[in-house]
Amino acid sequence: MPRNFSRTAQVLAVAFGCAAIVAGSTSASATVSGTGPIHSRADGRCLDADLGRIGTNGTRIQLWDCNGWANQSWSYDPGTHTIRSLSNGRCLDADQANLDKNGTRVQLWDCNGRPNQQWVYDRSGRTIYSLANGRCLDADLKGVGSNGARIHLWDCNRWSNQRWKL
Repeated sequence: MPRNFSRTAQVLAVAFGCAAIVAGSTSASATVSGTGPIHSRADGRCLDADLGRIGTNGTRIQLWDCNGWANQSWSYDPGTHTIRSLSNGRCLDADQANLDKNGTRVQLWDCNGRPNQQWVYDRSGRTIYSLANGRCLDADLKGVGSNGARIHLWDCNRWSNQRWKL
């Protein structure tokens, strides 16, 4: 009898331990949701969908001075892992053709539920990373500090150009 009790206690301890680890891992990630601007921690500018192409798939994503316009308003849904433009309802999308390398273009595209349109906001690191390849949303260092800085995916490095405020 003591042997069975000991085995049961071990199984329960492992099960509860695993549940605690799983619960702990999700607390640092996508528990933030809502709508509004997404600010770069590098220069305070806002994630911006280029107004010149806002009505089409492939709309460029960039940093721009925050102005409160709809092309700088986003909704983040941690349940579906989507970031949508409130301007036209399209999803933030990593270019499917270049997912295997740094510099992957980030754009707006009709929502389709694929991993290249799924994102996780890591609240503790203030990073947004792609579920398609694990790379971080990154403001190109050559453009940070000015309007039009290109947004792409890059290996996560925890630099300020990969930190965001939702």
